[in-house]
Amino acid sequence: MPRSRPRPRLSVCCMTVDPPARVAAILGLLRDVADEIVVAVDDRVPPETLGPVHAVADRVLRFGFRPPVDRPRAWLAAQCTGEWILSIDGDEVPGRALVAALPDLVAAAEVQHYQLPHRWLFPDSGHWLADLPWWPDFHVRLVRNDATLAVRGGVHAGIVPVLPTRHLDAPLYHLDALVRSEAERRAKADLYEAERPGHQAFGGGLLNDVLYLPERQGDVALRPVPADDRAWIDQVLAATDPSSSNPPPKSRARSGFRGQVRPVAAEEIDAFAPPAPLPDDAYRVALELFETDHRMAPGETRPVYVRVRNEGPVTWPWGLDQEPQIRVSYHWRRADGELLPDEGVRSPLPERVGPGQATIVPVWVQAPAEAGTHVLELDLVHEHVRWFEAPLPVEMTIAPRETGARARC
Repeated sequence: MPRSRPRPRLSVCCMTVDPPARVAAILGLLRDVADEIVVAVDDRVPPETLGPVHAVADRVLRFGFRPPVDRPRAWLAAQCTGEWILSIDGDEVPGRALVAALPDLVAAAEVQHYQLPHRWLFPDSGHWLADLPWWPDFHVRLVRNDATLAVRGGVHAGIVPVLPTRHLDAPLYHLDALVRSEAERRAKADLYEAERPGHQAFGGGLLNDVLYLPERQGDVALRPVPADDRAWIDQVLAATDPSSSNPPPKSRARSGFRGQVRPVAAEEIDAFAPPAPLPDDAYRVALELFETDHRMAPGETRPVYVRVRNEGPVTWPWGLDQEPQIRVSYHWRRADGELLPDEGVRSPLPERVGPGQATIVPVWVQAPAEAGTHVLELDLVHEHVRWFEAPLPVEMTIAPRETGARARC
């Protein structure tokens, strides 16, 4: 029986529209520590220019660009096979400290995610912006590739952080202000503002206006880039497309993949990004009470366990921070059917629930303050959109807890 190949430890993934020679120069800095490099380029990059990327990447994927810009990130993470994923863009350069630390970071057992600091280079490769909102600016970029990995596709969203996490002082340097003109950055800021309007920057102002146009913000604090990091940055900046006078990036791509580009259909990416708005059939659900004790004390808060089955075509995410925001909640009615005024608290799904799948959810319920018989109506809610309108009514007895012999059993 043939021996199975061990799972790679570290996958590096890059989604980019940047010049291939620059992308290859960046990824070449990581080639010695990466077990797998996966690059996704959108179709605005001419395929005949991808030679430098083929030299350094294990797999090259090509997809059709559609807004929002970050829509394919969840799909790209799913293409990585390593135990860990480092996500890097084509306008970022890893510092030497980060590259040197990666083998030990991915060997750690006590951390789930690492948050890496962004240092925004300006006005040249020797300085970075040390004022809000450019600093501190941590991004979840080095993560375990397991069931806790979730990626939001919105502007300035990215990977959903989970604990335990660690913030590192080993930066990624952001090239945006050096490789794009002010007019290009103005257009980028306008695009992002249209996708997520009104997002405020720490320190004041619209985030996109401030972040991408530092030259318009007056005096800002600068700090020097260490000399050894600047040498790497300058090496990347010197890379031209399609050729460079610099040495070619280190190549360790696996045989059988080099030179191949896999085209990716829009439907493949859409499977990892829920449609907006959701179709009506996405709100099909079956609810079943998992427990048999229908008693609560007045004002008591406890979990009521419910089996939730997804009978629609859209996968529901776990937690409270992902789209679509699907939660379990409830209403209370008196025995005569009168609806009590307050909606219940929201309880997250404990795991991802795909079409046809079911999970048991602890729904945290607060009982009414008044004793008597009440009806608990459990239902799902798409936050800020609608209820699923598939209530599960449960008759509950609201009464003080018994004391004495029965309570001591």
